[in-house]
Amino acid sequence: MKIKSLLAKPLASYIYKQTKKMAQNAVADQQQLLLNLIKTAANTQFGKDHHFAEIKNYEDFKQAVPVRDYEKLRPYIDKIKEGKQNILWKGVPLYFAKTSGTTSGVKYIPITKDLIRSNTITSIKQLLTLTKYEN
Repeated sequence: MKIKSLLAKPLASYIYKQTKKMAQNAVADQQQLLLNLIKTAANTQFGKDHHFAEIKNYEDFKQAVPVRDYEKLRPYIDKIKEGKQNILWKGVPLYFAKTSGTTSGVKYIPITKDLIRSNTITSIKQLLTLTKYEN
């Protein structure tokens, strides 16, 4: 057995068990995560515009934050591109991802330190969990 497998398998098993345990409380956990994100973003321009300080649950969130396309978010993105902080998320993003699609032409997606951290942790957990299924 390679050293990587020797180290990865116990960690993968632990993460797998954690994930199964979390699945039992998924709805409650997601509700709590939503409230944490709202609390974090309450002092941003977007949070103030949508009264995040008054949101207590998902129903409040649905009422306060309508579904919208990129064009409706563009004024916020433009402010961030001008260097303003605390617009959609706390602080300023580290980078912008530039994308294009079939609508709205070029789109700029703010990439924050929090986003990078979250995606990195999730990716590592996913890869480690896959080792649980190796033959």
